[in-house]
Amino acid sequence: MHLTKISTLMFFVLVPLLSWGAIPMTLEQCVQRGLDYNPEINAYQYASEEADRGIEEAWGAFLPTFSLNYSYNKLRNNADNERDNDYLNQNSDSFSTRLSQPLFTGFSGIAGLKHARANKEYRDNELLYIKNRLIRKINSSYYDLLYAQRRIEQWQESVGRLEEQQEIATAWVEQRLAPQLRLHEVAAELSNARYELSNALSDQAIARAQLREWLALHPSEHIDISGTLDALPERPREDLKYYILTALEQRPEVQLSSLSIDMAQQDAQSILARNLPRAEIDAAWTDYTRDYSDSKRTSDERDYYSLTLNLSMRPFQGGRNIAAYRKQRIAVERYRQQLANQRNTIVTEVNTSFERLIQGFESIKDAKKTIEHASAAYDVATESAEMGMYSLEDLLDAELRLTRAELKLTHAYSTVQQAQSELDYALGTSVRVWQAQL
Repeated sequence: MHLTKISTLMFFVLVPLLSWGAIPMTLEQCVQRGLDYNPEINAYQYASEEADRGIEEAWGAFLPTFSLNYSYNKLRNNADNERDNDYLNQNSDSFSTRLSQPLFTGFSGIAGLKHARANKEYRDNELLYIKNRLIRKINSSYYDLLYAQRRIEQWQESVGRLEEQQEIATAWVEQRLAPQLRLHEVAAELSNARYELSNALSDQAIARAQLREWLALHPSEHIDISGTLDALPERPREDLKYYILTALEQRPEVQLSSLSIDMAQQDAQSILARNLPRAEIDAAWTDYTRDYSDSKRTSDERDYYSLTLNLSMRPFQGGRNIAAYRKQRIAVERYRQQLANQRNTIVTEVNTSFERLIQGFESIKDAKKTIEHASAAYDVATESAEMGMYSLEDLLDAELRLTRAELKLTHAYSTVQQAQSELDYALGTSVRVWQAQL
């Protein structure tokens, strides 16, 4: 029985770990995992729920207030000549209920409700902004990891080719067909290739650690991914103005800045409402009982109702409202300047990512041509060197050209993928794109 329970527990503990760690994850799975489990996303989702409760709270300004009150009073007077019944030795208690309905609150209730609704919209856009940012981070770490893995493969291939050259160079030096210098040159390039391989391994570990953070995985959990850098997105349309207009319409940051202006204006209206009259109607019922210590006196037992209309107005409050209103108007202008700056930043981000993406596609074309010629040159140099027709220096140069061409193509692929991710973020479409794909 206990063995069955332990087996069941281990199943539920290990299956989630295996589902993310043992099976390579696609980019779509990484994004879905991040959106579901990242604690920052969850925190902002709670903020959105708080804003929902804030709207319910704001409605309370229009609804009646019901209150209950009970008091007990024990009075002892040592004066022997007291004649006022209210000050004779006595015990009294009072129970009252009151229903208060606001009639007019100087529009502060309306302003508060508008502010609460704007705050809800603000929190929703804030959550969208955080999701966009998280998707960009996941994309960046995912392609950094692919880029590092591809570089590892390329430098391993380069190390293999250089080790073959080292064997050839050793044989040539032993037969006195080449000077000792050629062997040292190959050894130096082999050492450099191993150094670059070590850097690529380090970059892989860093990218994997960052991706693990974005996906809210435990540091001890292993994560592996599936995908290729050469699965290119569609080439963007040659219309930069279209992308800029799209970004200015869809970026959550623009909506956040606009909502900040709206809420600041609502706060200014609330400040003005402090000087307006207020009206409230109260309905009350009171049950009052009083017992005198002197048994000769008659006890009081009364209950009564009241209906009261309260009007109040504070036209001047030491200048505090005037100063507060002017301060809030300054805040509105500050938010407007922040909005203008945000729009300029967005335009720059769209320009930068768009140009990087276009240049990346062009670089891929050039790199493919380069690697085609470099591969052919290396094959010819290898065959000729084995037959003694080419020098070791020519073979080494051919290998270095091939390695550079391979790295250039890999870098171009990585640039395109990262630029597309940055463009999606700059346009504010990261979440929409992934929701459509998922």
